[in-house]
Amino acid sequence: MKILYNGKEYSVSTEDNQLTAALGELLPLKLRLTRSDEHEYYAALPKNVSADGAISTSYVKAGWVYYFKEWNAFALNFREKEIAPYSVYVIGKAQGGIENILAGSGANIEIEIR
Repeated sequence: MKILYNGKEYSVSTEDNQLTAALGELLPLKLRLTRSDEHEYYAALPKNVSADGAISTSYVKAGWVYYFKEWNAFALNFREKEIAPYSVYVIGKAQGGIENILAGSGANIEIEIR
């Protein structure tokens, strides 16, 4: 998987499970993400995906990509944070320091996922 943002391409090392396979079927995607709680950007996906077999966590890491099932949302994190009582499913780790760029970005961003 690759994320294109602000003219740069970031590779994502994805988990091997049904979630990433289902997400792959939606690609390519253009999403407008909203900044939330000073640790992430998120956007609803156009179609629900299965999180069966995916790893869930309540501690998100900078530079990692997650799926929030309750909102059917793709989330891209730029700061580490404990989010309990919520949990998200791991999609993978973005390479190339995208978290540093996102930390200084505005309220909304547009990305393309391939």
